[in-house]
Amino acid sequence: MRPVGFPSSRLRLSAAGILSLLLVAPSPGAAQSAEELQRQIEVLQRQLEKVQQQLEELKRQQRETGEQVRRAVERPEVPAGLARSGNDKVQLTVSGQVNRALLFSDDGDRRDLFFVDNDNSSTRMRLVGRVRASEEFTVGTLFEVEFQSNPSNLVNQENERGVGSGSFDERHLDLFFEHARYGKLSLGQGDTASNSASEIDLSGTAVVGYSSVSDMAGGLLFVDDDSGRTGIRVSDAFSNLDGLSRDDRIRYDTPRFAGFTLSASAVADERWDVALRYRRQYGDTKVAAAVAYSDAPDAQERIDGSVSVLFGNGVNLTAAAGRDDPDQAGRDHPTFVYAKIGYLLDMFEVGRTALAVDIYSGRDIAADGDDSFSVGAFAVQNLDLLATQLYLGYRYYELDRDGLDLDPINAVMTGARVKF
Repeated sequence: MRPVGFPSSRLRLSAAGILSLLLVAPSPGAAQSAEELQRQIEVLQRQLEKVQQQLEELKRQQRETGEQVRRAVERPEVPAGLARSGNDKVQLTVSGQVNRALLFSDDGDRRDLFFVDNDNSSTRMRLVGRVRASEEFTVGTLFEVEFQSNPSNLVNQENERGVGSGSFDERHLDLFFEHARYGKLSLGQGDTASNSASEIDLSGTAVVGYSSVSDMAGGLLFVDDDSGRTGIRVSDAFSNLDGLSRDDRIRYDTPRFAGFTLSASAVADERWDVALRYRRQYGDTKVAAAVAYSDAPDAQERIDGSVSVLFGNGVNLTAAAGRDDPDQAGRDHPTFVYAKIGYLLDMFEVGRTALAVDIYSGRDIAADGDDSFSVGAFAVQNLDLLATQLYLGYRYYELDRDGLDLDPINAVMTGARVKF
C-alpha cells in the first residue's frame, strides 16, 4: 500500500509548465524593451503563485485524508438501524431474550392452565458497554433488567393472572475494571461470588429445568387430603441453596489459571462470600464446576456447589449439593442433593436436540423434618437460524411434612425462548 502523500503526477505537470515557460521565454540578450522583460517576469511569478496554491491545496487534502483514516480506525461505521453508544470511546452491545410458556398443573384436587414467563430463564434486556483502554485493560458497564408478566414461580391456584411486579426489576447495575493479568473488580448490583455456584449445567436443558427445581412452578400450593389447600408453596420446600444471589456488592475475580478462578465479594450488613470455579476442556470432553461458601449473619452460613461434564458423544452428567448452618437456635441443617443425566444429539439439521432427566432431594428446607422430592424430564430443540429454543418439560413435586397428608403436584411446561 502506497503511503498517503502528494500526487506526484500533478507536481510533475506543474514543474514541466515552468520549464516550458523558461525555454520559450526570449533570451535576455535579444533586443527587448525593459517593459517586455518585466512582463515576462510577472508571468513567471503568477505561474509560481499557482504552483504554490496547488501545493497548499494538496497539503490540505492530505490533512483531510489523514483525519478521515483516523476517524475510520477509531470509530467504524455502524450500519443504519443498529444501536450505537453516545460516546465514541465506548463499544455498546445490546442483547436480551423473551421466554414465554404454557404451564399446566395438577395439584391432586384441580387442574389449571397458566400463561407464564418462564422463570428458569426470565424475559430480560441487557446493555453492555466496554472501553478497551489497552490490549490488557478494559473498563465496562453492565445494565440488565427483567420484565416478567405472570412469572412461573409465582402464579398459583389462587392467582392465575396479573401476577408480577408489572415493571422492570433490576438484575445487574454494575461497572467493572478488568485486566488480563490482575483480574476483574466489579462494583454495584450484580452477582455475588457465590451466586450460581450450585447451578453449573452443561446439559443444554437448563432453559426448562435445572437444580433450582421450583422455577418451573414455584408458586403452586400443596393440597392436604384432610384440610384442603394449604399455604405451603413449592418454592418454600424446594431450594438449591444457591449462595447470596445478586446484591449491591464489591467483587473481585482472579484471572483464570489452569482452568481455575477464585472470587470473593462483600455485601452490606456484614455479608460476604468466596467461590472457586473451574472450567476446562480435555479433548472432546468439557468440565465445569464451582464450590462456594457464604456467610449471612443472623441468617445462615452456607456451602454449596455443582459439577457438570459433557462428553464428546453428547452424554452429560450434572450434580449439585448444598448445606445450611442456620443461626436460628435449635434449627436443623437444610440440605439438598441433585443429579441429572442428559444427551445432546444432532437429530435435525435446524439445530441440536437436548434431552435430560433429573432428580432432587431436599431435607429440612422449609421446616424441620420436611422431606422434599422431585423428578423431571426435559426436551429442548434449538432452531439456530431463528435464535430460538423450543422446549417441553415435566416435573413432579412431593413434600412429606409431619401432621399433613399432602398430595403431590404435577407440572408440565412448554414454550419458546427467543434471544436477540
